[in-house]
Amino acid sequence: MWWLWLLLVPLGTFAAEPDPETAGSAGNWSWHADETLIGQEHGSFYSAHPDGANSFVSHAERSYSTVTGIELGHDLGPDAEAWTRIETIRGIPLSGAGGLAALTNNDMQRIMENRFVSYVALAFVTKYWSLGEDSVRLGADSHQMARDTSARRASVTVGKVDVLTLFDDNAYAHKDDDQFLNWCFMTSCAYDYAADARGYTWGIDGALDWDAWSTRAGWFAMPRLPNQLEIDGSIGQHFGVNWELERRWDSGALKFLAYQGRMKLSSYTQFAGQSGVFIQNAPKYDAKRGGAGFNLQQALTPEVGLFARTFWTGGNSESMAFTEADRSASAGLSLKGDLWGRAQDGVGIGFARNEINQARQNFLAAGNYDLFIGDGFLSYAPEAVLETYYRIGIVKGLQFTLDWQHIDNPAYNQERGPVDVYGIRLHAEF
Repeated sequence: MWWLWLLLVPLGTFAAEPDPETAGSAGNWSWHADETLIGQEHGSFYSAHPDGANSFVSHAERSYSTVTGIELGHDLGPDAEAWTRIETIRGIPLSGAGGLAALTNNDMQRIMENRFVSYVALAFVTKYWSLGEDSVRLGADSHQMARDTSARRASVTVGKVDVLTLFDDNAYAHKDDDQFLNWCFMTSCAYDYAADARGYTWGIDGALDWDAWSTRAGWFAMPRLPNQLEIDGSIGQHFGVNWELERRWDSGALKFLAYQGRMKLSSYTQFAGQSGVFIQNAPKYDAKRGGAGFNLQQALTPEVGLFARTFWTGGNSESMAFTEADRSASAGLSLKGDLWGRAQDGVGIGFARNEINQARQNFLAAGNYDLFIGDGFLSYAPEAVLETYYRIGIVKGLQFTLDWQHIDNPAYNQERGPVDVYGIRLHAEF
């Protein structure tokens, strides 16, 4: 039952959150802790055939995840800082964390167990250089200390990172614990960025901010095998490279992002005329997979924000490190609770649509299985998800969210679904 999951949250996380500019810091040190508990369920839904090996199961099921994070930062001065984050996770995913491209829980990892597992998630150093005289204040957050710098500046980050904290940020739909739950709103589902099965990797990132413009580029390690934990140490041969250009204005921003990944992959075209193939067991060869897309955020009023993304990835190879999508688009609105007199509350509504290329369609239609999707048959149609949430601010630093996701054509199969996934999230930080 739902209330039993709430007992998993340590009582200490119910402390109110202090001012991030001053609290959780002493001298050259800064710290932050958070806990997020997510529970989800769906009922039974229509399927023209029995579930396949990688189907989103058509009978009712429940899921939960809990993630505890502790972050520690140290000011290395001048204009340099180091951060580390340790996470402890536990959970049971819906359908084995597969069966969809638009996976429903952005805290759920590809490798998740019903026992507590701890690991070092982040460990990086950032160095800043001021290149102008106009001073700006960078606010503190869980990965950055507050500091005075210039509107024209450069920075370099080296170490173990989360690529999504560096690229494709959006104020209204990103990898945050107070927004959407679906993977397709934390970034574009067709953005197959470098990461291990937990979402982290090693690499180097450089950024240049110049008044209303920014550009950044990064070079990151790939997993040795698609969507697995082990990182490939041959970063000169197998890597993910990213480049982003951003233009900001008072009420919004537009970003262009391009990437290319190189690692050992299987190509769908090598299995023409075959059935019963599981892609994870297939021979793999050096291959490239890359694409590009746009990311828009626009404040319509101080309380209402709009977001939109579109992305395309080319090639006939399997996905490297994210989810099974080759084209994706999403858009939606975010509303602050000030509109109805509850400043700590918020509402979001978003729509996302995913597609796969012809080679992947043919592979699945022949009765083959991708790494995380494959019903044993395919009547193709784009996969689509509509998500809406209501976030309730209980006290500062403690939030409760109600979430609903409606998914059409799960795993691109119009002879299955639709399915409705209902969720709750409890998030606390201090």
